[in-house]
Amino acid sequence: MTPDPAPNSAIRSFFEDSEGHWVATLACGHTQHVRHAPPREVRPWVTTEEGRAAKIGAELACPFCLMPKLPDDVVEYKRTSAFDPSTVPAGLLKSHTTKGGTWGEIVVEAGHVVYVLEDRGGASVVLREGVNGIIAPEAPHHVDPRPGARFFVRLLRAAEGAR
Repeated sequence: MTPDPAPNSAIRSFFEDSEGHWVATLACGHTQHVRHAPPREVRPWVTTEEGRAAKIGAELACPFCLMPKLPDDVVEYKRTSAFDPSTVPAGLLKSHTTKGGTWGEIVVEAGHVVYVLEDRGGASVVLREGVNGIIAPEAPHHVDPRPGARFFVRLLRAAEGAR
């Protein structure tokens, strides 16, 4: 099965992160690192102010837009303990789902966690601190925490008055 293609979103601006890497702010509200690191990433335009300015309005694929959006009326009812690659339960590493009506949010405290959306053709999103993974009810998925990762999962459902 081929992963779903990530939708495009226009570049609105750029900023430098704490490590000196350039990050594009997209119209969808997400951010994305844009590096010139051949041969993997060939973007020589990112190295100059003129090059970045010329890319304002250009579109980039946004893998974060593949994730579902959390409804406004959900509240946390349970939270797992924090996991790292050596303590993550085996069930989270293979295909699983949440119950009907139960949303999930993968919260990364350190490092990177690959979140695989199996219902999107196996598309994956690399989560990091500040970029949470949203899990829709009954959507098959799994995680692959990278070395040095630490994360927990929030379980959410509709607030009592909203059902």
